[in-house]
Amino acid sequence: MKLRQLVLSSGLAFAVAAMTYTSAFAADAAASAADTASITTSKQTVTTKKSIRAANRAFSKTVQKALTKTKGLEATSIAVFGDAKTGHVTLGGHIDNEQQNDLAVDAAQKVQGVTSVSSKLTVRQEGGH
Repeated sequence: MKLRQLVLSSGLAFAVAAMTYTSAFAADAAASAADTASITTSKQTVTTKKSIRAANRAFSKTVQKALTKTKGLEATSIAVFGDAKTGHVTLGGHIDNEQQNDLAVDAAQKVQGVTSVSSKLTVRQEGGH
């Protein structure tokens, strides 16, 4: 009888221990899966940032081409900073007169995808540098 109780109690103890380890193993597996998911997400974020920068460069280049093709702006050096997601464009650099500012803003606004243009262009002083 004592042997039977010993076998039953040790079997019960074994079952309890197995259930405890199984839940601990499941928690470790879940934590490991969460870590893997966060690593995958961070890699996707890096890829997304890279693609955003590429889209912004391509968008800015499109606006830059429109400016260089605009009569009256051929000899200017205007930098274009564009945000492809919002369509906002900022123009920077030096121009010879205020008319070139108006030409640049108008040309940039005509580019597909541009929603707003901010001009940071400065007019060069007469005989200045």
